[in-house]
Amino acid sequence: MTRSSCALLGITAAAAVVRFATLDVQSFDHDEAVTAIRVIHPSLVDTLSVVGDSERSPPLYYVLVWGWSKVFGTGEVGLRSLSALFGTLTVPLAYAAAARFGSSRRVALYAAAFVALNPYLVWYSQEARSYALMVLFATGALLYFARSLERPSPASLALWALASALALSSHYFAAFLIVPQALWLLLRSESRHRAMLATAAIAAVGLALVPLAANQEEGGRRNGFTETALASRVGETGLNFVASEEPAPFAGDAKTDAVQLVAAAGGALLLAAAIGLIATRASRAERAGAVAAGAVGGGALALPLLLAVVGTDFINPRNLIGALVPLLIVLAIGFGCRGAGKAGLAGGAATCALFVAVLLVVDVSAQMQRPDWRGAAEALASPAESRVLVVPRNGDDALAYYLGAGKQSLGSRLRTREIDVLSTNYRVKDPPEPFELVHEERRAPFFLLWRYRARRPQPIRLRDLAGRRVLSERSAVLIER
Repeated sequence: MTRSSCALLGITAAAAVVRFATLDVQSFDHDEAVTAIRVIHPSLVDTLSVVGDSERSPPLYYVLVWGWSKVFGTGEVGLRSLSALFGTLTVPLAYAAAARFGSSRRVALYAAAFVALNPYLVWYSQEARSYALMVLFATGALLYFARSLERPSPASLALWALASALALSSHYFAAFLIVPQALWLLLRSESRHRAMLATAAIAAVGLALVPLAANQEEGGRRNGFTETALASRVGETGLNFVASEEPAPFAGDAKTDAVQLVAAAGGALLLAAAIGLIATRASRAERAGAVAAGAVGGGALALPLLLAVVGTDFINPRNLIGALVPLLIVLAIGFGCRGAGKAGLAGGAATCALFVAVLLVVDVSAQMQRPDWRGAAEALASPAESRVLVVPRNGDDALAYYLGAGKQSLGSRLRTREIDVLSTNYRVKDPPEPFELVHEERRAPFFLLWRYRARRPQPIRLRDLAGRRVLSERSAVLIER
């Protein structure tokens, strides 16, 4: 085994450790709980029916996670381990792709290390959703795109088309990675006919997914992220790429804000340094590889941004995660190019150190983790009798998962002697008499809990609670029996 192979094996092992070792540290977030309790059904047919009616992703991930759950269950470790596997497998693919773009094993090892340790990629390798699967196949497509640039053989183009189609079947935003690659290949006169056939095959898969995407969009789900200014979401994407997912930019305490500031500044400086090394010290082949990888990553950001500007806005940082691997390859070419010398070694080490530091902070800082719905459920404790739970709408499925509770519509009529109100950052009004406040608790860093009781069970109309603003548009109701 060569030295490079041993190094890659070690990097891949490190990627597995940072993904698998902490799978159960954080509770499920809202979307993961949706996967666990609303999407996965005993029947695959029922699962696909739910995907078609209420999800906004293609079906490939849900087919795989349905089968995976039959073996490993629907707990945090069980469901997330599939994404952790995808994230780990992405590392050797990134190595192979970077070796093609950067023309050296040193560039490939840098890229593998960056992908293994990048906090955003680690985060979504621990998320029971389709993002890690899309990144895996998109990285495979990137590898065969690079091979096709060198030698556009039928096999390379066929594998590029297959990987691209699988990425598109995992997440619709993979299209924005595919388009720049397809255009690049179509412009090569010696491979134009073969590239047209490969592109047509991918387009056929995309067209087959159009009716599903249209039906999912007709579900009427609100794009809550569009309430944030587009420029803010673009900036958040850049921050998340180096500082992970939580919290919202500079919305935490002073320590968390400092971590985000250092990560943002450090990431910007490292990217500028890498581009400078590519411009001044890279060979022609290395520079061409950086331009090709950068065009793919940049296109995956620019195309959806252009659509958002003209009115079709689906810009959410996690939807843009596919751009991260090609951009990390550009970074690796800058620091790993033959002329980079000690500056490149320092830049590569600094990039890994920055990523590791963020990962460590995420593991110990509650503010940089998913909202702790599991801890909130423990604070609510199990009642001796049925009760009404007024909870944040973005946590209703997660709390339903942990408490085994069912959601109720506003038209419901109930009898209960206890109403528990859980909030993240806002105070609701008290329920009507004879309910009295008997307990108040703050659960750091996010949750506030108020418990109201009456001496005997009382009839309740949930619509009346809404009228008194015990409920709000940010609330949902669960009933636990």
